[in-house]
Amino acid sequence: MSDGYDLILICQSNIVDYESYSHLPIEAIDRYKTLVYPRMVRHDDRFVGHLDAINLSRHGGTYFDADYATRRQRLNIWNMPSASGLHLANILSAHGIRTRIINNIDSEWDWFEEAYNRCSTPPLVGISSTFYLGFKEVGRVARRLRAFDTDMEIVLGGAFTNSRALSGGAESLERPMRKYGIDYVLHAFNSDTDLLALMLARKGGADLDQVANLCRFDGGFAKGRFTASASRWNPPMLDEVPANWDKVEAPYLNRTLQIRTASGCPFSCSFCSYPTTAGGWKTIEPERVRAHLDAVKRIPGIDRLIFIDDTFNVPKHRFKELLEIFKDYDFEWFSFLRVQYVDEDIVRAMKDSGCRGVYLGVESADDRVLANMNKKARREDFARGIELLNRFDITSLSAFVLGFPGETDASIQANVDFIENCGVDFYSLKEFFYMEHTDIHKKRDQYGLTGMGNRWSHDTMTSDRASDIKLEMFRSIKNAVSLDPDTSLWYLAYLYDQGYGVDGIKDMQRSINAISMDQMDGDMSSKTAAWDSLRVNAVRSAAG
Repeated sequence: MSDGYDLILICQSNIVDYESYSHLPIEAIDRYKTLVYPRMVRHDDRFVGHLDAINLSRHGGTYFDADYATRRQRLNIWNMPSASGLHLANILSAHGIRTRIINNIDSEWDWFEEAYNRCSTPPLVGISSTFYLGFKEVGRVARRLRAFDTDMEIVLGGAFTNSRALSGGAESLERPMRKYGIDYVLHAFNSDTDLLALMLARKGGADLDQVANLCRFDGGFAKGRFTASASRWNPPMLDEVPANWDKVEAPYLNRTLQIRTASGCPFSCSFCSYPTTAGGWKTIEPERVRAHLDAVKRIPGIDRLIFIDDTFNVPKHRFKELLEIFKDYDFEWFSFLRVQYVDEDIVRAMKDSGCRGVYLGVESADDRVLANMNKKARREDFARGIELLNRFDITSLSAFVLGFPGETDASIQANVDFIENCGVDFYSLKEFFYMEHTDIHKKRDQYGLTGMGNRWSHDTMTSDRASDIKLEMFRSIKNAVSLDPDTSLWYLAYLYDQGYGVDGIKDMQRSINAISMDQMDGDMSSKTAAWDSLRVNAVRSAAG
């Protein structure tokens, strides 16, 4: 490819700023302990993530200590191949747009430099905001790009920009675009269509005003006039172009790929904004999924999948058709699962078709709180489903939301009892996050709900109390293993991708959790029995 690329797309970056936590005074840790524990641990004079605790135990150094080639070999959750990268590259290539995917810019900066420099005409550089919660990380990545080439053209898109435009209007994007040197922002929820239109317009010299959901500047971001084109809803692009994933340049792949067979969600849980922002539910016909599996099968070395559909097993008849199709392949797979809708035949078929692990959005084990959440499930439904998964040796992670309106000490105890006594393998705890674009916001007066985001209060609990409860539950639960809620299913699938078995993952995570508890009790030494246990388990698990 002598002329390089039309687009270089940066899919991910390391979004947790461990350094900023490390600079906080350790003597004042009681003021911020609910922010760091149990998400990270202290090693010597800095906080590190759980995967870096394993890196330290195996290699004597962290991901951040290494050069780029070594970073690609160290454990890092953002080295897990992005779902959006191959998906977008497949769509764009069908229309003649030459695309290079940079999966994790912090692991692949040398690859980015090489790809950019080989282009005789400078490409557009894209930043995906899918996992961002604010402009801080956008700014970090954009400043690095601008330092490399001050004239680089940068486009930002993805879920974060959509959320920002929904809450503040497209005009709210002008200030951060100027501040961080962003030339274009695509703010639709499904921005695939608009990115394709932008690329075709740039390539053909067409008027960019015809590209929907586009914010840009006439005359450059420094002094140009800010403009926003017409907003338009885009249906998701799932199966509109041939599945040629095997033809996408993706040197970052290992054994696992993420794939989607549906977009949106037919449910309306009252704490979740996804049904509103996704604008509907769209699925690929089961037999059409074969074409995507065939394309994945043609990629050398890929034998594991993560299905990222939010409601993978609904409706039942479609899920059963998919399971029969999966039996024709030798993939192992992970997915999200509405466990209240499984029965023995379905779980047996899941096992027979290669299912290795699932994420269960239990959210609460208290029926009254579940009703407030509009979960369409009861505690007994979850318990029955988990028993079936255990019977067929399918690993599961149960996720819980703490502090939702109606939460009380009694409902918290119901969660503890459920995790301890219902056969839960892994669990995660996360405080309720209050968003405007949710059904619970419409009922805020009913519950005395005030505040926003991670700072809120209602008639039966406050956000501060929910954060304290998180640590109390983490300390008290003995029969299941706690995982970081922000990585959860991906953490399991990624470590499995890297050669760790489920039992080994449990052993390592128990050691990491023991380190957290020691530190919550004031012991910050890296020479404790828990650290020794992690060193032994990290080596043994990798060998096994």
